[in-house]
Amino acid sequence: MVAATLRRLSWQLSRFFTNVSYRFRGVSGPRGIRPPTTLLVILVIALSIFLLSGGVFDILEKPLALLPKGTGWTFVYKGSLHIQTLNESILAALLYLLAIFGLYLLLRSTRSVYNPRQAYLMLIIGLMVTLIVVYYSTSLLDSKISS
Repeated sequence: MVAATLRRLSWQLSRFFTNVSYRFRGVSGPRGIRPPTTLLVILVIALSIFLLSGGVFDILEKPLALLPKGTGWTFVYKGSLHIQTLNESILAALLYLLAIFGLYLLLRSTRSVYNPRQAYLMLIIGLMVTLIVVYYSTSLLDSKISS
């Protein structure tokens, strides 16, 4: 009797483990919910732009630095690479966003093989936007270094 019960239990366990992949084939997260890949990519890009442009520094240091001073608007804090204004962070974030857009146009130009006119146009526009962003970001850093 015990041997028959053990054989039945062994058969049930082997049957359960062979069907595990079949049972969980639709589950990719909690309760089978899977976020869209495009949304995840947009969130990662937004978070990286926020971090790279100095958003954490602005929140911790001076959250209301966008307000104008008596001397007028200041976009770049000259003379130091370690201090920045909120306006400068917004400018850096816009430059990063434009760079992502230029690189995306370069990627899209490689995907339109059967329409060469559109591919060349997107390639040229993407390359120009990327080069303009590189030029303005280096000039922004140069204006910070030279006082």
